[in-house]
Amino acid sequence: MGRVAGKKVFITGGAQGLGACFGRMLAEEGAKVALTDINYQGAEQTAAAINEKHPGAAIALHHDVTSREDWEQTLAEAARAMDGISVLINNAGIGTAGNIETETDEGWRRTHEIDLDSIFIGTQLAMPYLKDNQPGSIINISSVAGMVADGMMLAYNSAKAAVMHMSKSVALHCARSGYDIRCNSVHPVFTRTPIVDPLIELGGGGAEGEKKLVRQIPLRRLGEPEDVGYCIVYLASDESRFVTASEFKIDGGITAQ
Repeated sequence: MGRVAGKKVFITGGAQGLGACFGRMLAEEGAKVALTDINYQGAEQTAAAINEKHPGAAIALHHDVTSREDWEQTLAEAARAMDGISVLINNAGIGTAGNIETETDEGWRRTHEIDLDSIFIGTQLAMPYLKDNQPGSIINISSVAGMVADGMMLAYNSAKAAVMHMSKSVALHCARSGYDIRCNSVHPVFTRTPIVDPLIELGGGGAEGEKKLVRQIPLRRLGEPEDVGYCIVYLASDESRFVTASEFKIDGGITAQ
């Protein structure tokens, strides 16, 4: 039996990058996964690749995480397909740049709408499904940017820091309500996914741009999606039944400096 056999996992931002990696790794360990994304074609391709190795393990759903109506519909569809939802992974997000003088109202609102508000909406609407499928686990993907500030990442810093504290609040509510539902946040550093490509380009692109980026990381390399994925498998599994309100840094040591 796999480490997450019998788990029914709802993953936002599942078309590519970290979300796709989580889907693959969880399916390999025995879970059913619902991959949701506004990029439905990408989610379909990822689900199809998973199903080639693990028939019937994955489904794809179109999902705008900023829409409460979309959340209601996709949660219901996923629950029907998987016979419930026991793990919620709030992974969808965008990376933005801007300081206190250059950030726009639109940029500020959009970043918080996708990176923060969607987690509030989705977690609130997912609670009935999680309560019906205990033990449950809520895993919120934050960032080291939620712990370490940058003058050019005003909105992103704000949203990701709020995700960490929202996760703690949700965890405490669940524990004090007697629910067997945990909630934790995960904080990756620069990881080899499409969201990091613009940062590499800012450094000159290619190997040179990557070299400049990893100078900040004590382990001197980018994170790989699987580095984060191993943590996700642990938090989705019953191995973490006594772990809640915690933040997990997958950061190559950068926050220790």
